[in-house]
Amino acid sequence: MTDEQRQRVVSRLNGPDQVDAFEAAKAVWEDSDKCLERPLIMTLKNGRRPFNRAAAAFAIRTVTTPRTMRALESVVKNKSERPRVRGEAAEALAHCHRRESHDVLLAGLADSSKNVRFWCAFSLGEMAEKRAIPALKRLAASDKRIVKGFHSVAKEAADALENIQTEKLAHRRKNGCVFCVRP
Repeated sequence: MTDEQRQRVVSRLNGPDQVDAFEAAKAVWEDSDKCLERPLIMTLKNGRRPFNRAAAAFAIRTVTTPRTMRALESVVKNKSERPRVRGEAAEALAHCHRRESHDVLLAGLADSSKNVRFWCAFSLGEMAEKRAIPALKRLAASDKRIVKGFHSVAKEAADALENIQTEKLAHRRKNGCVFCVRP
C-alpha cells in the first residue's frame, strides 16, 4: 500500500459511514500493511464513533504485532467501551493472540455484556483453551441471551466446548494416546 492509499483507508475507517468504515477494514485485510499498526490502534482507541472503533478491531487482526494484541486486550477489558467494540476486539483475539490474551478472554466470560461473553466464548473455543471449560459449561447451561444477528450465548459456549473437545481428541490421536481416545 502506498502512503496515499494508507491515508485513504484510515480516513474511510474513521469516516461517518458505517458501511464504508467496514469496507475500509476489508481493504486492510486484502493488504495488511504493518505501517497501519499505529493508525489502526489510534482508531481502535479514539475513533469518533463506536462503529469506527469496531471496524478498527475488525481490521487490526491482520496487522499482528505485540502492540495490536495489547490494544485489543485493553479494549476487551475496558468496561466503559461499547459492548460491540469490546466484542469485536474479543473476536479479533481469536485470530491474533498471545498468552495473556487467554486470561483476558477467560475473564470476559463473566462480563455483564452478552456480546462480550459471546465473543470471548467464540475466541476461547477457537484457541481450544481448556481452562475455559468450567465457565463455558455454566454459560451453556444458563445463558439464553441472544446476540443480534447470531444466536444465544449458551449455544456459542456449547460450540466452543465442542471445539475444545474436538481439539483435545485430535491432539490425542495425533500423539498416539490410544487409551485417551474415546469414540
